Amino acid sequence: MAEKKIIEHTHEHTHDHTSEHVHTPIEAIAQAPIYTFDTTSTIKKSDFISIDYTGTLQSTKMIFDTTRADVAAKNNMQSERPHGSLILKVGEGQLLKALDEFIIGKTTGSYHLDIPAEHAFGKKNAKLLRLISLNEFKKHKIQPYPMLEVDLDGQRGIVRTVNGGRVIVDFNHPFASQDISYDITINGILTDKKQIVSAVLNIFQLPVKELTLEEGKAVVTFTSPIPAEYTDMLKTEFIRLTEIKEVEFK
Repeated sequence: MAEKKIIEHTHEHTHDHTSEHVHTPIEAIAQAPIYTFDTTSTIKKSDFISIDYTGTLQSTKMIFDTTRADVAAKNNMQSERPHGSLILKVGEGQLLKALDEFIIGKTTGSYHLDIPAEHAFGKKNAKLLRLISLNEFKKHKIQPYPMLEVDLDGQRGIVRTVNGGRVIVDFNHPFASQDISYDITINGILTDKKQIVSAVLNIFQLPVKELTLEEGKAVVTFTSPIPAEYTDMLKTEFIRLTEIKEVEFK
């Protein structure tokens, strides 16, 4: 039997734009102040938009996710990226599905959305409560205690109880069975093709030195080389997202 791998995680108050555990090759990005927007058209699937939002648990009013720097500071929320308006592509799974679908058909403005638990992070599943021997934790020099966040073979969980030599770990999403709400501000639709290309490059967090776009071909010069094993995948995904005909990386 393969040995379990358990890693202890330090708990921080963070917000996670992909907290539904949707695996996607791209993530929403903090918006750089260089874009112009269409503020009158109706949003369609595959549009690039600028958006701000704050997510709240209905039961406790706790804010669990926000793009707004002032809200994040007030609630001591941390993020790997700076808080600020996001640019994302609608329908790419960068948001909760219910929120992604809600945006379609809307125009620039502010909205409120209530999402029941089954369409948010799901209902709690008893099958995701696992009994693990205390010895497994000791092998990795971890002393488990209630509310400790751990990673077991790549799956995040929270220790619920420690009783004798047995530890119960909950692998449900932390907000499972919680009804949530979002306050949303749609800032506009990104329509300029070069700006869309620039936004996708930022989404990929690529070190861009120069970008030119002529007759459907993008030429991107990087400040440092991109590993060869990623080049083909990046080109394929880049063309799919931007809908340009060709891309050359230098």
